[in-house]
Amino acid sequence: MNSLELNTVSRAFVVAKKILDEVKPAIDSLNVIYDSQGGVKSSVTQEELDAIASFSGITKAQLDDGLYALTAGIKGVVDGAFSQLSQLAARA
Repeated sequence: MNSLELNTVSRAFVVAKKILDEVKPAIDSLNVIYDSQGGVKSSVTQEELDAIASFSGITKAQLDDGLYALTAGIKGVVDGAFSQLSQLAARA
């Protein structure tokens, strides 16, 4: 293998491992905490977001949309590719 090929494959192993070790657990946790019955999605308000300077400017709808992208979109892709990612991650 040339260096580009070697580096690309090696990086893929590392990225797959990070996804399974760090990203997937974080997304799974967000899914439970935010989207579950009585979760944060149902309790956080626009007024609460606006009261925190670093959150000001984001709307509740944007927050919900972003969390949906994480907990449904990305989670679904990672869950669906778990077997393939595991094969790569095992080599990191």
